[in-house]
Amino acid sequence: MHTIKLWVDRFLATICITLCGLLTVVVTWQVVNRYVFNGAGALTEELAKIMFVWLVLLGAALLFGEKGHMNIGIFVDAFSSKRLKGMFQLSADVLILLFVVAILLIGGLDAVDRTMRQTNAAIPFLRTGQIYMALPICGAFSAYYCLYNIWNDILQLLRPVSSEGEAK
Repeated sequence: MHTIKLWVDRFLATICITLCGLLTVVVTWQVVNRYVFNGAGALTEELAKIMFVWLVLLGAALLFGEKGHMNIGIFVDAFSSKRLKGMFQLSADVLILLFVVAILLIGGLDAVDRTMRQTNAAIPFLRTGQIYMALPICGAFSAYYCLYNIWNDILQLLRPVSSEGEAK
C-alpha cells in the first residue's frame, strides 16, 4: 500500500508542478498581452482562474497524503496515553473521510452533473462541468489518502503494548 501511495504522490506532484508552470506562462502572457500589445485577455484570465482552482484542489489532496492538512493537535496532545492519542487520531481521520466523501466526492459529482450542459462564457468549447471535475477528483484522491491514514492508524493501534502500557 505504501508503494501505491508513493506513485499517487508522484502523480499528483507532477500534475501540480505542471499546472504551476503553465499558470506562470499563462499569467505572464496575459500581462505581456495587456501592457505591450494593449490587448484584452479574457481567455487567458479565465484559463488562469481554472488552472488555479485545479492547482489548489489537487495540491490540497496531495497535502492530505503528507498529513499536512489543517488539524487541531491540542486535542490529540491532551492525552498522555499513546493508545488514546491513536484512537482519537483514528476517529478524526474517519470524520475527515466522511466529510471528503460527502462534500467533495458526492457533492462534486452532483455539481459536475448539474453543470455539464453549461458552456463557459470565455472559453465556449469548455463545459462548466469539466471545470468542476476538480472537486470529485480531489475528493477521490483525498479519500484514498484518508483510507491510507486510517489503515496506518489501525496498524499503530494493533501493535503490541509494552510493560508501561503504551504502544511501541
